[in-house]
Amino acid sequence: MIYRSKLPDIEIAEDDIFHFLFERPERRSHEDVEILVDAHSAKRMTAGQLREDSLRFAGGLRQLGAESGQTIAMFASNDIDYPIAIFGSLAAGLTLMFANPSYCNTIQQLYKSGARYFVTSPDTHSAALLGAKEVGIPESHVILMGLREQDGVKPLCTDGYNTMQTLLSAQPISAPVRLTPAEAATRTAYICYSSGTTDQPKAIEWTHRNVIASIQHGYEASNACTERSNALDVHVCILPLCKPYALMSLLHAAALRRICIVIMREFQLESMLQIIQRHQVTALCTTPRVCHMLVKDPLVDKYDLASLRRIACSASFIGLNMIEALRKRLSVTVLQGYGMTEAAGAILANLNVDSSNSSSGYLLPNYEAKIIDAAGNDVPLGEAGELCVRSPSIMKGYLNDSVATAKAIDADGFLHTGDFVRIDANGRYYVTGRIKELISYHHHKIVPSSLEALLQEHDAVVDAAVIGIHCTEQNTELPMAYVVLNPEYQGRVTEQELVAYINSRVAEHEQLRGGVEFIDAIPRLPAGKLLRRLLYEQHVSRQTQLKTSTTSEQP
Repeated sequence: MIYRSKLPDIEIAEDDIFHFLFERPERRSHEDVEILVDAHSAKRMTAGQLREDSLRFAGGLRQLGAESGQTIAMFASNDIDYPIAIFGSLAAGLTLMFANPSYCNTIQQLYKSGARYFVTSPDTHSAALLGAKEVGIPESHVILMGLREQDGVKPLCTDGYNTMQTLLSAQPISAPVRLTPAEAATRTAYICYSSGTTDQPKAIEWTHRNVIASIQHGYEASNACTERSNALDVHVCILPLCKPYALMSLLHAAALRRICIVIMREFQLESMLQIIQRHQVTALCTTPRVCHMLVKDPLVDKYDLASLRRIACSASFIGLNMIEALRKRLSVTVLQGYGMTEAAGAILANLNVDSSNSSSGYLLPNYEAKIIDAAGNDVPLGEAGELCVRSPSIMKGYLNDSVATAKAIDADGFLHTGDFVRIDANGRYYVTGRIKELISYHHHKIVPSSLEALLQEHDAVVDAAVIGIHCTEQNTELPMAYVVLNPEYQGRVTEQELVAYINSRVAEHEQLRGGVEFIDAIPRLPAGKLLRRLLYEQHVSRQTQLKTSTTSEQP
């Protein structure tokens, strides 16, 4: 059975991203609206200034020899100039590759993308130069941004390097590159990487049409939402701009809707709280990890957060108890959503405020879905299965990997998400976890995120992660929890107490038979996604070392 969005389909603009966001008459008439604020300096930028600087950056790229169709890599931390590099590259007709901040991975990504230019920031510059040298990118093609004088501190010496300021001193490009509708539908605009939480990160190609469809889907969903955004909203960006969540839900949304975003270089709880208070932030796009901090950390009480009206949470599931705790402490509306890199952003969004609702919402416009079992058959309404979706925003494919692309997108054009989902009679979707992450306890399937949500309701727990560990005696998997304790509870709560706490609240087959282990931190990506795979690999490694040690001690 194919399910369709409750919202009417919309016509997707046959345009390229730059012209869609900046060159249409309805956008040009609102160029004086302030849309970007640097959280750490006094720098601000209107939509018109962003357009003008983007055209100057494009002119600077032309002076360096950049040609339409080439690829430029982004390997930089958040900065108010980051959007200039993105939209300037698009104006010059380039494809952007958003690299993960890891030197070894970056070299592989540069090789794969064929990037000829490189945008970096002071904290990543040394690694960027090494990566550029490895793949043959000239140093003159490495562009260093984020070097403005701040708080009286002079920027580092830039002798021999091109900087953002160098490119912005160029004459603006005479006209941004204009793509035909056919080119916009097929030319790659962005290369983004999947999170790699359950597998190695994959390079994903988005066409201009994919991106514009995603922007329009989000815009229509926002208009339909009872707690809709408005021109007076102020958002704070705490997530890396290289990640789809921030890139699409914040940056591109700001350019389209002319809303203001305060950009943080990196997330730090107290800094975020200070920024919310100072800039009267009204909306926060975030992850479950930050939601837990907002509920439990005493720092929250030090700041006036009365301006904050709405929290949108994605990346993974939060339970109804956590939603209620956020509402109670902060007097905010909490909305969950769901998306993935292969879909160029959001797939599901909540359209109304419902205190009894912990779903990820409804399908966005132009989306079709089916929910299937392991054999590919439809599952009955209300039962869980794999979510498969079809939409104009679905990726072009995995870069240079037709086999993986064919495996992910079936012959009917449905993307197989790999996520376990059910739908209720009202058309709301509930995402319970990754199929690859389900724990198989005999004939039962256990959803780790459900156990994590319960653990995080305990006052002693700051963060938690659950994995399945193999039990040789029973030939099955057992759920085991890693827990980060609240410092106030160190020595006051035991692993066994937390096991008992969970076991008294779950079905018999869901009990924590693998036990609980206290650790200092749960490994997560900058966007907040849990690296469950890394925890499992560390557990296997420790077990192997223990077995080897035990064997060597035997006479």
